[in-house]
Amino acid sequence: MLRTVYFWIVITLSTMITLPLFAFSHPFDRRGRVIKFYANIWGRLNLYTSGVRLNVSGLENIIKDKPQIFMANHQSIYDIFALITLPLHFVWIAKKELFRIPLLGWAMALAGCVSIDRFNTRKTRGGMNYVQAKIQKGTSIIIFPEGTRSYDGTLQPFKKGGFTLAMRAKIPIVPITLIGTGKIMQRGTRKVHPGNIKIIIDKPIDTLNLGLKDRENLIYRVQEIIANNLSEN
Repeated sequence: MLRTVYFWIVITLSTMITLPLFAFSHPFDRRGRVIKFYANIWGRLNLYTSGVRLNVSGLENIIKDKPQIFMANHQSIYDIFALITLPLHFVWIAKKELFRIPLLGWAMALAGCVSIDRFNTRKTRGGMNYVQAKIQKGTSIIIFPEGTRSYDGTLQPFKKGGFTLAMRAKIPIVPITLIGTGKIMQRGTRKVHPGNIKIIIDKPIDTLNLGLKDRENLIYRVQEIIANNLSEN
């Protein structure tokens, strides 16, 4: 109980401190490096406060200086804390509901995260066009293809949007498996349980010669990689 109270106090205060830093840096930080630095510290602080140990494998699979789409399974808010500690520069694609959360939503907007309205095709298309423009400028993207958090850690069906984006932009997809985040804080609860988080970064999957007819096979391939990692750990 004390750990949970401590975490919520720290995340509230740290977000209140980080938000003005984001706002101040934003006009002068076109490449997002300063904001990434602050976000990295924020993520590590929240993990440390929660009594979480983080283990990362597969960093060598990341292609440097080339845009990629990172696709990760989604179990908990701790997925975000863990992923922003990685030495990567990327833009998040997130459902619009997250942008309505006080402090967090404002910070996400300032950090350049892209809001996607899952129930409005026209707005979703506009958001994807913005993301594609970012990719053309060399920015990587990170997305949770399940679209929402799993209640029990079971991998949910993947949405097609991110795969379509990758194939149209002709950039590789990098599967990322998050293990243990759902045990730290399960969906539907606010209680923190100290523990371990493991991140597995798999080898990039090339989409250069793939068309929309290959999309279902591509989805299956990424799902299979993440599902196998989850079952083996």
